[in-house]
Amino acid sequence: MKNNGSALRFVQAEEASLAERKASVRAYMKSKRAENTNRDVKALLAAENLISALDGLGIVGTRLSALVYLSYSSELSTEPLIDKLEDMGVSVYAPRVEGEEMTAVRYGDDFVISGQGIREPVGERFDGDIDIVILPLLAVDELGNRLGYGGGYYDRYLAKHTSSLKIGYCFDFQMLKSVPREETDVALNMVVTDTFTKRIK
Repeated sequence: MKNNGSALRFVQAEEASLAERKASVRAYMKSKRAENTNRDVKALLAAENLISALDGLGIVGTRLSALVYLSYSSELSTEPLIDKLEDMGVSVYAPRVEGEEMTAVRYGDDFVISGQGIREPVGERFDGDIDIVILPLLAVDELGNRLGYGGGYYDRYLAKHTSSLKIGYCFDFQMLKSVPREETDVALNMVVTDTFTKRIK
């Protein structure tokens, strides 16, 4: 498990405001993630780790639904993971933003590109229960506190889907000792990376 000291100095700068600390860690992690190499190999390793984690929970082989982010830019790719989940018979959904709300839509072959350059699925929204939510992030700490991009879409979605298993999906260097958080930030149950899996609660 890797804690990057350079990032931690941003997190622990107590004289800075919460917004400033969040912005500083986001900028640092975006830069570090952009320099990352061997992404295809790491994406395969992370997908294998997540499937193993689900197996360890005893839920592989059951009928599951999963909301999985569609990776873009330098994020850990979810394409190998989606392939593995579909091979297992998992019902895969992907997020779509509608105004200030994020919804789940069945994953398929038809997409549009959002204003942020992210693929979003075309189809009817699904408002039912989702067993597993795979979340993107910029940083996460050992207590499962997640630092996202600042839009709050996942936090608002998870506030309505409290029974979902919340899994952060990222490269190993994105886990820090602590990250700045606020009351509306929803903590994760598990973090899965290319080199380790951490169960939190």
